[in-house]
Amino acid sequence: MMHRILPLALLVAGCGSEPAPAHKGPVLPQLGALAPAPAEAPVAEPVADAGAEYVYNPIGKRDPFRTFIASIEEEDIASPTPLQRYEIEQYRLTGIVWGVDRPRALMEDPEGIGHVVELGTYVGRKWGKVTRIRSDRIVITEEYLTPDGTLVVNPIEIGLTEAGEQEGGEAR
Repeated sequence: MMHRILPLALLVAGCGSEPAPAHKGPVLPQLGALAPAPAEAPVAEPVADAGAEYVYNPIGKRDPFRTFIASIEEEDIASPTPLQRYEIEQYRLTGIVWGVDRPRALMEDPEGIGHVVELGTYVGRKWGKVTRIRSDRIVITEEYLTPDGTLVVNPIEIGLTEAGEQEGGEAR
């Protein structure tokens, strides 16, 4: 019977009233216990030099901070013809030859230089085209796309008065 009391006595003696010493420091899991070791070390991929500087080249790219409409209106186009140096409203209609196979009109630019126009002639900085010549006026039509892809057709009538002064110039 003594054999049974002795282990019980040792057990009771080991459960003293003193608290176990507190662990001072972080509890770190053992790495080997969490994940198995990889079979082979991963191959490091070449990394771009962190010290290299990126240089932006804007040649051939549109400025992302300017609106599409402003870039068209403010763009300084090379004038393919003398009639495309100024806006349509700056020209003055001074004469019309009517009643012939190919009617023509005479337009004067702000410098006082006269230009003969006929159907299909481009006038103005926005590529307006002469689409109609009547006995008292001409119609110049501008066509352009809005940023959302809508086609806008803007007919501009420029008329003659009896004294030869320009009557219109507004879109109708």
